[in-house]
Amino acid sequence: MIAIIDYGMGNLASVSKALTYIKCESEITSDPDVISRASGVILPGVGAFGPAMEALRKAGLDTAVKDYAASGRPLLGICLGMQLMMSCSAEGAPEGEYIDGLGLIPGKVLKFPSSETTDKGLKVPQIGWNRLTDVTGDLMREGDHVYFVHSFYCLPDDDSASAAKTDYGIKYTAALQQGNIFATQFHPEKSGEAGLQMLIRFAGRTRR
Repeated sequence: MIAIIDYGMGNLASVSKALTYIKCESEITSDPDVISRASGVILPGVGAFGPAMEALRKAGLDTAVKDYAASGRPLLGICLGMQLMMSCSAEGAPEGEYIDGLGLIPGKVLKFPSSETTDKGLKVPQIGWNRLTDVTGDLMREGDHVYFVHSFYCLPDDDSASAAKTDYGIKYTAALQQGNIFATQFHPEKSGEAGLQMLIRFAGRTRR
């Protein structure tokens, strides 16, 4: 069973429906005990970094996610869920400062630089489909078209943690993979057949 973490800021229904479609058992939960027993965990997310971290801490779910990651079982972050896995984020912080994240993957979350995006006629947030390149992770395939909705992007300290990249004014990390931890800035549950195949591959890892 895959646990979908409910901390009040997730795209829970669409993730659950996608897993049901691929015939994968899942449960939406905010119970750390349920999370600890799951064969796989998904940390989704839509919204702002600071309030999301506060919600996780208030419910004790930050510790539950860290403990689960340490167990070696498959953990997937989606969109804001990917950003929460980083060390810190500039979103909502005073200039030059950062808000602490879960720290599962060393690195920062940064806002798209206006000189490289809006000055090129690109809108922030990035909303729409984009192609994955530089794919090294085993959930995706080179050239997959996937759906993004975000204003901030992840910059891992070690580029080897980058499992795929895409270009939106700058080339940035679109997915992460480090051991049993996976994360996508895009929404696989909204990315058509390519996204469903990613979820199928993730679900397959939970059965090993």
